[in-house]
Amino acid sequence: MTRNATWLIRLDADGDGPRVAVKDCIDVVGTPTTVGCAAVARDAKSARFDAPVVHHARQQGARIVGKTNLVELCRHADGLNLWTGTPLNPLDPDCIPGGSSSGSAVAVATNEADVAYGTDTGGSVRVPAACCGIAGLKTTAGRLSTQGVFEFSRTLDTVGPLARDVAGLATGMGLMEPGFRPAERVDVTTVARLRFARTDQVVDDAVDEALDEAQIRTTDVWIPEWEDWIEAANDLMMAEGHAAHRHLLDQADGLEERHIEGIEKGGAITAAHVVACRRLQVTAQLRLRSLLVHYDVLALPTLLTLPPRIGEAVPTTYLTVPLNFAGVPAVAVPLRRPGGLPASLQLVGGWYEEERLLGFAALVESRVATDADRSQPVPRATQLE
Repeated sequence: MTRNATWLIRLDADGDGPRVAVKDCIDVVGTPTTVGCAAVARDAKSARFDAPVVHHARQQGARIVGKTNLVELCRHADGLNLWTGTPLNPLDPDCIPGGSSSGSAVAVATNEADVAYGTDTGGSVRVPAACCGIAGLKTTAGRLSTQGVFEFSRTLDTVGPLARDVAGLATGMGLMEPGFRPAERVDVTTVARLRFARTDQVVDDAVDEALDEAQIRTTDVWIPEWEDWIEAANDLMMAEGHAAHRHLLDQADGLEERHIEGIEKGGAITAAHVVACRRLQVTAQLRLRSLLVHYDVLALPTLLTLPPRIGEAVPTTYLTVPLNFAGVPAVAVPLRRPGGLPASLQLVGGWYEEERLLGFAALVESRVATDADRSQPVPRATQLE
């Protein structure tokens, strides 16, 4: 076994099945799950069983090639870890790799794995996918078992795949959920293009150009409650994170200071406030359900900006965490920009409709890749929802 900033453990795996990298918050039999945390690692013992998503992959001939690095305790989306080191963004070493599934994204982007497993509580699959120029899928809350996955937020945690393209995500979903198949034919006639005042123009332009190239007709939609959802999702995450991690405060010398502060902050959130967040969560779900009745898919960027530089203050989960709050599936698809860092298109579908969502994402990906010089853009209507 060898160790570097991308990998915490490398494993020898014979065979010719797909190479699967597993984020080190997911149990792999015979290896400790440390969650990139010195305090956890002190008492971590080798897992006696694979997590179900790993077991299913192994049963189908996948090769588990190692455990990947991550943000300590899965608690931030920048990809940085003071104890284990920070995986190097292969597109630009001055940019964050994104997190918390940083090592998983880098392992795929550098072709050290065909599929990587990540977890997404507020954007931790989609953000590193966007930062590293690959694809990532946040699954419907509750669709895939989180047994054998280190807990951060009991109701927001999800498991999902990262891969170089949408076909790789379909492979990853098939490994996690045997029998999964993306829809081969997807008839999408109405797409809501979610708009946000804080999005950089270069990112908005890249998303619009991609949808135009794919000949996707869109209608602009604004969601005024979006920032309320962000605040409530983060508070809910912190409250549940306190319940899951408060025992680690007894070993504070093995925690990053920012995570000590986060755990303590979660302990100050009252039960009444959690209930208020839950009520708003239902409202958010109803709001998105009403949109998904009128539109087949929702489209928006994954990040407000191009991949941020290390130390740059950018709210990396601004466009992702409300979707965790509502529990819907969302896929991040890279948008290559000649001579520059990639942007990322985020597509959102209905609950438990990953088959259809990946089918549509594959359609967009193929048209953007092969029809880059399509002539006239499709007209875009504007609607205030």
